[in-house]
Amino acid sequence: MTEDALIIKEYREAFRKYAKDGIIDLDDRLKYKFNFQIHHLEDYVRELEGIVPPNRQSQIFICLVTDGTGEKTIGHFTFPIHKNLLFIIPERVVHSSKYWCDYACGYFLSFNIEFFLQNAFPKHHIADKKIFRRSIRPYLNLTPDQTSKLQTIFKYLIEEYEGEQSRKNEMIAIKVLELIVLCDRFFTDAETLHHENIYNNVVEEFNDLIRKHYSKERSVSFYAKTLNIHPNHLNALVKKYTGLTAKETIDDYIVMEAKFLLHSSSLTIKEIAYELGFNNPDQFSTFFRKRLQLSPSHYKLHPN
Repeated sequence: MTEDALIIKEYREAFRKYAKDGIIDLDDRLKYKFNFQIHHLEDYVRELEGIVPPNRQSQIFICLVTDGTGEKTIGHFTFPIHKNLLFIIPERVVHSSKYWCDYACGYFLSFNIEFFLQNAFPKHHIADKKIFRRSIRPYLNLTPDQTSKLQTIFKYLIEEYEGEQSRKNEMIAIKVLELIVLCDRFFTDAETLHHENIYNNVVEEFNDLIRKHYSKERSVSFYAKTLNIHPNHLNALVKKYTGLTAKETIDDYIVMEAKFLLHSSSLTIKEIAYELGFNNPDQFSTFFRKRLQLSPSHYKLHPN
């Protein structure tokens, strides 16, 4: 079995075996560890029968869809899958997919920072790219010319990946860096030339603050004060760039962490309530039920 077939098989088995996790943490569930992978999208979609359940992983994903339809969710963003679509999944961000057809075509690759460090690339060449920030709108509708340029790079990467040339990992790292720079340029062009609402530094800082303080602070006023702006202004910015209100963004993050803990840890519901910063289990249950229309205990037993 080839390496890429082995990786896809690992994904399929993990998704089937741990579907009840709610959000599958692939860092813990995958047996086969890797720093880099690349596949034809159609192979991936066919093996998974068009369904990718909610999961997260310490990998960065770049996907180019050249044909096909469906729906993709990355973090708070849900958007249609269609021809000439580029989407980026930052590391540890929850995502899922539903493809409406089995002829979806394109490419996807994933890597972690270690892959570049092993090939003598300074980390800042990757870490400072706008496209990997969690608050950025993670998808872009491409022109046919942009799709063609990315497709050329993906084709080269697959050829190099499947070949036996000497020092191929270094060549792959160089080409992936080219892909990253080009994707970053396309996102920047869409924002500056076409005035698309893709990224805002305040929204990025807001999301960073939520990850640090969500278990202790849930009020919009706390985050606005920390960012030195008015709560109404923060809410308007978050709504403009993500489609959610600031309060919905905070609550969604807590719900996501709650789902993960309910099915990926041995903690009791009482312990999870305190872990998430609630004063008591009843308060946590009320919060959870209001947003998912079911109790934490029911979700723990029936996540789907």
